[in-house]
Amino acid sequence: MQPRETMRSLPRFTQPFLTWLTGVPLEGERPVIRWTPVWAGFLGLVQMAIGIAIGALALSSFALWSIPLLVLSWLTTSGGMRRLDVVIVHQTLHRMVTKTARGDRIVGELVTTLLWRVPYDDNRKEHLIHHAYPCSMKDVDTRYLIATGMKPRMGRGEFHRYLISKLLSPKHHWGFFSSRIRANFSIKHQPRYRLAMSLVFLAITIAFVALTGLWLEWLLLWVLPVSFFFQSATFLYTLTEHRWWLYDQAEKLSKQQRDMLTFGRVVGDAAPDTDGVGLVGRAAAWSKWWLRALFVHAPYRMFVLVGDTVQHDLHHVRPSCDWAGSAYERHSDIAQGSKRYTEVWGSLMDHLYAAGNVQDEDAAVSTREARGVA
Repeated sequence: MQPRETMRSLPRFTQPFLTWLTGVPLEGERPVIRWTPVWAGFLGLVQMAIGIAIGALALSSFALWSIPLLVLSWLTTSGGMRRLDVVIVHQTLHRMVTKTARGDRIVGELVTTLLWRVPYDDNRKEHLIHHAYPCSMKDVDTRYLIATGMKPRMGRGEFHRYLISKLLSPKHHWGFFSSRIRANFSIKHQPRYRLAMSLVFLAITIAFVALTGLWLEWLLLWVLPVSFFFQSATFLYTLTEHRWWLYDQAEKLSKQQRDMLTFGRVVGDAAPDTDGVGLVGRAAAWSKWWLRALFVHAPYRMFVLVGDTVQHDLHHVRPSCDWAGSAYERHSDIAQGSKRYTEVWGSLMDHLYAAGNVQDEDAAVSTREARGVA
C-alpha cells in the first residue's frame, strides 16, 4: 500500500495536516485551501513576521526560557525567508507568479533586494542553465556543492562529518554571504535601478536602526536569520534537490535520465502496522510515529523543504504546472499513469542520503578499494 494511504484511518481533522506534511494527498482528497501565488507569498511574509515577533518577545525580558524562543524565532523567520526565495522568487524566474515578464521581474527584484539575494537577471540566467543542464558542470549548483567538498559515494560517517563541518564553517557561510552582498552592490552585470534599490534599502535600514537604537535586535532578529540560518537551510535544500552524481555530470541526457535526476522528497513514514499488537505496543508505536511527525518531519517542512518543493520533480517534468497546487497536480499525473516520477519517503537524512548517493561504510570502503584508493 502507498505510504500515504496507510494514514487514511487517522481522524479526518488530521488529514489536511498530513497532506501538507507529506506533500501527498489521499486518493480522492480535495484541497481545503485553493493556494495561489498571492497566498503563497503572503504566507512567507506572515511566517517572517511571526518569527520576528517571537524573537522580540524573547528579548523583551531575557531569561533562560528566552533561548529556546530565540532558536524558534530564527528558524521561523528564516523559513519564511526561504519560502519567499525558493517558492516565490523561483517561480518569478519562470514567469509563473504574475504571468507577465514585467510583473515577475518586479516581484523578483523586490524580494531579492529584501533578502540580499542575487538580482533577477543573473538569477534567471543561472536557473535556466540549471534546467537545461541539470547536475552538469554548467549547473552553478553542481559547482557550488563540489566547492563545498561534496563528492559521490561517501560513506555515512564521512558524509556526516562533511555535513556538520559545512553547516558550522565560518568560511563556508562568509563565502556564501559575501557573494550575496557583492551581487547586490556590484556596478556590473545588473541594471542601474537594481543597484539603486539595494542602496535605498541599505539607507532605510541604517536610518531605522540609528533612529530606534535597535542595533542588537536587528542583528539578532534579521541579520542572523537571513545569513546563517537561511544559508544553512539553502545548503541542506540544495543537497537534497537532485540525485547529483547519478550520471557523473553528463550534459547530454535522455528524457528518462533527466527525470531520474529529480525525485519527490516526500516527508514522513508509513503509519505503523499494529494488527495483532497489544495495547502497550500499539500505544508505543503510534507515540513514536507522532513524535517523529511533529518533531522530525514538521520542522523539515517548515524550515527547509517549504511550499511546493516536495514536488520538485513535477517542476522539472512540467515547469508550467499549477505550482501552488502541486501536491494535487503530481498526484493526478501519477493516478493517470505517468511513469515520470520517483519518490523517496522519509526525513531530511533519507533525502540527503538518496541525493548524495551515500553508502553504508562497508560499501563505501569496497568502492574505494575497487578504485585503488586508500
